Amino acid sequence: MKAGLIGWPGSGRDTIFSALTKLSRPPFSASEPRQGEALVPDERLDFLNTRFQPQKCTPARVEFFLPHPPGHPKEALKISLEKIREVEVLLLTLRNFPDLNATEIKPATEIVELETELILNDYLVVEKRLERMTEEQKRGRKNDLEELELLTMAKIELEAGRPLRRDPIFARHTRLRNFAFLSAKPLLVILNNADDDEKSVDLGGTWPQVVVRGRLEEELATLAPEDAAEFLAGYKLTEPASARVIREVYHLMGLISFFTVGEDECRAWTIAAGETALEAARTIHSDIQKGFIRAEVVAFEDFKVAGSLAEAKKRGASRLEGKTYVVADGDIIHFRFNI
Repeated sequence: MKAGLIGWPGSGRDTIFSALTKLSRPPFSASEPRQGEALVPDERLDFLNTRFQPQKCTPARVEFFLPHPPGHPKEALKISLEKIREVEVLLLTLRNFPDLNATEIKPATEIVELETELILNDYLVVEKRLERMTEEQKRGRKNDLEELELLTMAKIELEAGRPLRRDPIFARHTRLRNFAFLSAKPLLVILNNADDDEKSVDLGGTWPQVVVRGRLEEELATLAPEDAAEFLAGYKLTEPASARVIREVYHLMGLISFFTVGEDECRAWTIAAGETALEAARTIHSDIQKGFIRAEVVAFEDFKVAGSLAEAKKRGASRLEGKTYVVADGDIIHFRFNI
């Protein structure tokens, strides 16, 4: 999964990126996009790793992408939005700390301005496509009526100043996927606070938010594990920012994890809630999906009580499921397949 960071220059995007990925900042003049990742924390995978002692333990990962264009704030943001279309979720950074220029702190205003930019960007994409479809029709080419209807509906929403993510038909419809509408993507606000400020802000809307004390978290990301634990306790933090942001992203996008286990590897896999065993098999490899026979499933909590797969099977906690079984969060799955 790939998350993109956006925000006005000066909002602390580099600070937040470093806090999330543990990557050091680039030179001040750098203009290349930054990419990094963070491991998805999961105590269940830690438990499985302890039980199986595999050669390898592989957590799920979240990729973070930060466009880094130079120039005037409006122009820089415009370039950022074009570069960020392929991400699955937007992390919008808002400044909530005093700066050296004594610029007014106004996150509630900036979120509206940034949302407006997303809506305007999508509106221009829709308008351009509709104009092209009109020209093609004049030349005798038949329009795709479903696409035309969807784009016309989208234009109405955007003209009214409403982001497309409010309606699932725009956010998820396969016919609109290639447009990569920005206002249709899930959006999480990262409120970048001062070192001594833990409070959230009323943004006057329905945007979910995570409060991050950016400079503290950036410093935390550079520490060794034993020092990090002491640092967390000293600032009354229960976990680093990356864990909180990832958890909110999973919740926002409706994501769950299932596990595969064994002596070779214990691994967490990310899928959307509601996906079937057949779709989960594809997440691992298309050959497993093609040759799918059955899924042997044990719920994590049942495994934890039993202590082993063999004991879970004795207790009747292990079951065989077919292609249409809806995977539950925390399922331990062994796929039987033949190719």
